[in-house]
Amino acid sequence: MKKTLLTMAVALITGTFSAQSILADFESFSLPANSAYSSTASISFSTSNAIFPHTYDVGFSYWSGGFAYTNKTDSSTAGSGNLYGVKAYKGYNASDKYVVGQNNGIIKLTGNTNSVDGFYITNTTYTYKSMKNGDMFAKKFGGVSGNDPDYFKVTVKGYLNGTMKNDSSEFYLANFTFTNNAQDYIVSTWQYVVTSNLGQVDSIKFFMYSSDMSGGFMNTPAFFAIDNFSTSQVVGIAEHKQQLNSNIYPNPFQDKLQIEISEVEEFALCISDCYGKTIYVADKISKQTSVDLSTWHEGVYFVKITADNKTVTKKLIKQ
Repeated sequence: MKKTLLTMAVALITGTFSAQSILADFESFSLPANSAYSSTASISFSTSNAIFPHTYDVGFSYWSGGFAYTNKTDSSTAGSGNLYGVKAYKGYNASDKYVVGQNNGIIKLTGNTNSVDGFYITNTTYTYKSMKNGDMFAKKFGGVSGNDPDYFKVTVKGYLNGTMKNDSSEFYLANFTFTNNAQDYIVSTWQYVVTSNLGQVDSIKFFMYSSDMSGGFMNTPAFFAIDNFSTSQVVGIAEHKQQLNSNIYPNPFQDKLQIEISEVEEFALCISDCYGKTIYVADKISKQTSVDLSTWHEGVYFVKITADNKTVTKKLIKQ
């Protein structure tokens, strides 16, 4: 259900704090084979870092809102009978379990957790097939000619003490708005969404938007799937260590990472993944260097730089 990740120390003008990241991968939830969580009493489910509401309409006997964890592996069946399958077939990195969510779903953070780093997202099979081929309610994206500027996106908003934050994080699950139709796409694999820009929050909400509307209602099935939900908890620490002045950019990054250390000629570099596993080590690097990480998977990484008994550790996000 969760893994406690690497702790990083960062120096501020006013002091020092540590940000401890916690990852919910949903693998410890118990399910029969090829099934999904269903509570007719609308009981939420929880990980170590968040609460996922689940709403069930007793009158009409259906899952009406929120989230459900699942181990379904149906990537081919179209229609609403396949609410829980994903086009990617399994969870992120071929894991067994993931979570399916609906429009307006709210995830509530627990304990002292106060920031959402990000998560992986993809289309459900139901939604993917609807956009790809159309169905009795929704259009085929692009239309007959392929020129219709259709889109399907999710916007994540953060809340703190009941007030919506100004910033948001947006991700297109399908985009046919390009001038060149060859660039049009419907997401069929797991993609990482960065939400750390939302800042300090106690909950996040998912808003879904589609170009396919009728009478003010969205025709595209309003479902999505997420996995590896990563949050951070900022806590104070008493010890003040000497810190290096560093410039590590861009962040988030895609291919190459630039590292500049002004006060030393050489430094040692260690990069760990979000599980705390060391995956890159180098010694005697010049104070200005470029590291090619283009082959790495999207996600959260931690870079630790050491020189002259000084250190700096920073969290990075690869998109």
